[in-house]
Amino acid sequence: MAPIKKKTLSKEEIAKKKSEQAKRRLEKIKNDPVLLAEYKEKERLKYLKKKEKGQRKCVKDMTPREHRKARKNWVAYSSDYRKKQKIRDNTDKYVDQNTPPSSEDEIIPAAPLLNNEREAEARRRSIVQRRKRNSMLRRKDLLIENLKKKLASEQQRNRRLKHRMIQTKQALTPESKIVEMANDPNQKAELIKKCYLAILFKGKF
Repeated sequence: MAPIKKKTLSKEEIAKKKSEQAKRRLEKIKNDPVLLAEYKEKERLKYLKKKEKGQRKCVKDMTPREHRKARKNWVAYSSDYRKKQKIRDNTDKYVDQNTPPSSEDEIIPAAPLLNNEREAEARRRSIVQRRKRNSMLRRKDLLIENLKKKLASEQQRNRRLKHRMIQTKQALTPESKIVEMANDPNQKAELIKKCYLAILFKGKF
């Protein structure tokens, strides 16, 4: 009788088998408080060793490039987690809705799921509205700040103009007035007339 050949598994099948075994071991650990405490302590020591070797870094110790890469990974992990949660919730809801009650008094718990969905949607709308409101407030604050700067600039300009006008009035002596009138063609004839009368009557003007 020829020996029975063992079926060779592909890499994907081997990886899947190992993953299932790891899940079963982790589930067993979670159900035992003693094993769970030992597992957490082992993971904590493993994390500290990696941190000492520089394999794990805090955000403050990362370079900008490392921070961008880590943030990209965080976004991907969060997205995958939300997708899995959504698939699990939809699966549980489908099973609950399509499983007949075992007795007349048993009721399918569909209402809490609907309430959770409404609460999630309400939270999402609240977050969107809060972001819009904060953005609008930031734009208003920026506009108010710009208007305050313009108002302060105009007030400073007005103060400078008033100061110049006061200095100009104080600088106009009788002699400077005569020079100013002499430079003005419209007042030149009036000035000559006043000078002629002053010489004629020996008066002062």
